[in-house]
Amino acid sequence: MDEKLYRQSRLCRTLGNPVAYAILAGLAEKRQMTPTEIARAVNRSVARVSNLLAALRLADVVRYEAAGGHTKYRLKHLSETRRLLRALADFVEAVGPPR
Repeated sequence: MDEKLYRQSRLCRTLGNPVAYAILAGLAEKRQMTPTEIARAVNRSVARVSNLLAALRLADVVRYEAAGGHTKYRLKHLSETRRLLRALADFVEAVGPPR
């Protein structure tokens, strides 16, 4: 499999997790958040969120900055990620509910 297809499938696999998807959507909306803020927003433990953030980092979707004892996460490619989320929402709307 070529590298491009592999990276696309890895991203799809990661975003197939509803919590990872919610994290991405939250970061697209709020721009940057701490792991604790993300955990509260998605109603999961910080440990679970940290694992998913690691997967999103490996998929080259998020990055973090540590300053003053706090770590804040943000999307690595904000406009592209927002376009992806919009495209997925449009697709789901267009095909309607599962039959």
